[in-house]
Amino acid sequence: MTAQRIILEHDLWRKGAGGAPAGLTGQADSSTYVDLDLDLAKFTETTFAGSCFTGTTFRKAQWAGCRFTDCIFSACDFEGIAIRGCAFTHCVFEQARFGRSTLASSQFMRCELREVNFDQGQWSKVRLLDCTATTVKARGLRGEGVDFTRSGFEQLEFEDTILNSAM
Repeated sequence: MTAQRIILEHDLWRKGAGGAPAGLTGQADSSTYVDLDLDLAKFTETTFAGSCFTGTTFRKAQWAGCRFTDCIFSACDFEGIAIRGCAFTHCVFEQARFGRSTLASSQFMRCELREVNFDQGQWSKVRLLDCTATTVKARGLRGEGVDFTRSGFEQLEFEDTILNSAM
């Protein structure tokens, strides 16, 4: 079954219209998705190239070892997502919400973040390299091993946030 079909089947399952829970492992995708419910979806070692997600929810999803290249995430809700060992290259995140999310051993290279929120998030070994960001907010974000090398931020609003602290 194609990655696109598995993703669409998960959306149907979440909306109570049949389908089945998504579990992508080692697949590839380059499709466009709008207004899908991908809460609880598990993506493992899957490659996304040129995929576009608009108005899609990924609440409490789990992503491990995935690669995202030239992808767009517009008005997506990542509340409580767990992202581990993933790489994002040339991706755009606009109006994205990562409240209570966990990011570990992941990197964002040459990505754009526009109106992104990371409230109450937990980061471990997260690298944002050569990224640009406009209006990034976080309240209560905690992180160790965070690297912002060559990244530029405009209107960064961190409140009660602790990164790279030797507590």
